[in-house]
Amino acid sequence: MNPETSPHPSPQELDPVTTLGELREAVARFVEARNWQRYHTSKNLAMSIAIEAAEIMEHFQWCTIEEGQAMMADPAARAQVADELADVFIYGLSFANQAGIDIAQAILAKLARNEQRFPVEEVLQWKTGDDRPKGKGVKG
Repeated sequence: MNPETSPHPSPQELDPVTTLGELREAVARFVEARNWQRYHTSKNLAMSIAIEAAEIMEHFQWCTIEEGQAMMADPAARAQVADELADVFIYGLSFANQAGIDIAQAILAKLARNEQRFPVEEVLQWKTGDDRPKGKGVKG
């Protein structure tokens, strides 16, 4: 489906066909058209990512796990959370554009490091979050 002909294309329709590069370019064009580059410093963008991530958390702040799952089944609530998630990604893409970070390379390198930190055989033996070894993603 063409996103320009549909007011509400589903993510399942766009995710497989939209590249990371296309999204980066779209964000860059949006920022440039408004002359926002002067505001898009590493500090400002890092803060914006955290602020928008907190806005996602706000939707779930007082929910149980089950209530959060039910909320995501509600189209209106899901759309609100999707807007906040989009903000996180937009600021993340802006950060990558500003800092010259190759996101695909960074993600693949991080996954490779995490493969070493969290071997499948070891992780599958964990029974609960409390039995994970310290230093393996658990603070304390």
